Amino acid sequence: MDVLTFISELIKAVAWPATAIVLVVLLRKSIVELIPLLRKLKYKELELEFAQEVSELKAEVEAIAKEKGEEAPSIASTSSNLLNLVTFSTRAAIMEAWLEVESASVAVASSFWGQSPNETFRNMPRLGEYLLQCKVIDEKQLSVFNKLKQLRNKAAHAQELDLSENDARSYVQLASDLAKHIREA
Repeated sequence: MDVLTFISELIKAVAWPATAIVLVVLLRKSIVELIPLLRKLKYKELELEFAQEVSELKAEVEAIAKEKGEEAPSIASTSSNLLNLVTFSTRAAIMEAWLEVESASVAVASSFWGQSPNETFRNMPRLGEYLLQCKVIDEKQLSVFNKLKQLRNKAAHAQELDLSENDARSYVQLASDLAKHIREA
């Protein structure tokens, strides 16, 4: 191998790493400014996506409450047992909060048939739509019901879920408020 070939091969091998280092050095101030904005970055951004969806859902519920002239739900009205569970396990709190919604839904749905709550209604894939047909919830609440269910499924099937306590508390609050509405309908 002659000197010119050696130099060209050396440049090929060092070009991309050198470019990456130069970009990091040039953009380090911008990168440092962005770091506080990141909550958690994981594989497939599951946690970040979950947090964003909970925030959007919370805003949607507040808008629904404002539209109906009701007071927006507060954490004070939520079950203290579920809120205490958040500090130990965000996943467990989310699962229990969803079970509260599901139990209320099953109890109300089965009452229309004069039956005691059983697994038939619990495994009903369109339980939310059935509650809509029975005028227990409206279409906006059905949307909240389905989004809560979807978020619960994400939490249940994630291999690792490192979710902030605030996001879990928001989920618990939304689920408890929906369960309370369904029970009172």
